[in-house]
Amino acid sequence: MSTMDPIESYRDSYVLRSQSDAAENTVKRHVRHLRKFESWLQDRGKDLESDIEVEDDLLRFRRWMKLRGAGTKCPKCETVADPFENHCPDCGADVSEGDPVGYSEGTIKNATGAISKFFQIKRPDDPNPVDEWETTGSDGKWSITTEKKRATREGVFYLESDEVDQLIEAAEGFRDKLVIRLLVSTGMRRSELISLRLRDVEPGQKRIRIYERKNDEYRTVGFRSDKLARNLRMWIDHHRTQEYGADESDYLFPPDGKGESDHLGATVVRDIVVEAANRADIQDNYGTDAMGRTQHLVTPHALRATFAVQCAKNGIPAPMVKEALGHHSLNVTDIYTSVIDDDAADMIRRDGPSF
Repeated sequence: MSTMDPIESYRDSYVLRSQSDAAENTVKRHVRHLRKFESWLQDRGKDLESDIEVEDDLLRFRRWMKLRGAGTKCPKCETVADPFENHCPDCGADVSEGDPVGYSEGTIKNATGAISKFFQIKRPDDPNPVDEWETTGSDGKWSITTEKKRATREGVFYLESDEVDQLIEAAEGFRDKLVIRLLVSTGMRRSELISLRLRDVEPGQKRIRIYERKNDEYRTVGFRSDKLARNLRMWIDHHRTQEYGADESDYLFPPDGKGESDHLGATVVRDIVVEAANRADIQDNYGTDAMGRTQHLVTPHALRATFAVQCAKNGIPAPMVKEALGHHSLNVTDIYTSVIDDDAADMIRRDGPSF
């Protein structure tokens, strides 16, 4: 058995062989998942350099993650403690009697992708147990985050709630945080956000009228977040008045002075999301386009997908999600709602996302 930490060795190997500028950010997420898997194995007398078996290791680890992998909720203050800790990190209470908390299927898929990449790089001459699981496994495939899926943009990429919080926190300035919160809380398109006029936004009613250019009509969407309502009011009453061109513009987001448009540019909105994801270490790339430009996973469209998936997780019927997104066919909406497990609605106690 090697004396060098296999995960640190993997980190170095991944960065060295990667052609992506986001390699450091990606491997950080991989390391978090691998440490969890390593601790789980060690509790069972194994480690990452042992023979990993599909039935006894991968499938049981998946079930463990789903049922209690996120940790244990403290019965005193409800903070979630690490599953390998016996005491709450906030209040110090014994959490042994607390309720176990599991991860979402999306996080489990991400963890499996990290495990697969680890064996691909560190044990290239041995069979990859994740590949074996996808062939012989009996309860579905963790394939949404494999390189093939990402490279071809198959499947649905969305953020978990904690990643949304990290994204908003990493955004620079009040405006940029509001842009992200508005996108992910309403599911509107980037083009729809920059076209919002002041008269279309009603913070007190938690309601926004969105103009649909394709059919020259408006649709009305609601949002649940109290924080978004407060931030919209603060933006309209105070922060917006200090923006360039605010006096001459009737748009919610005035131009930034870098172009000839009378509202914020679509490219600016995309950069806000992409750059915040880079700072939050949650960005990843899946290739380049025909012009050689990097294709990012965390974009305004990913926030739209996040809204749709969170609504479906919370039990909101697909036709209602369709109306909120402005889709003209349920077939499009079903792309998002199909990623939700049958038992997701039972795990969520509230209707609609709130970030």
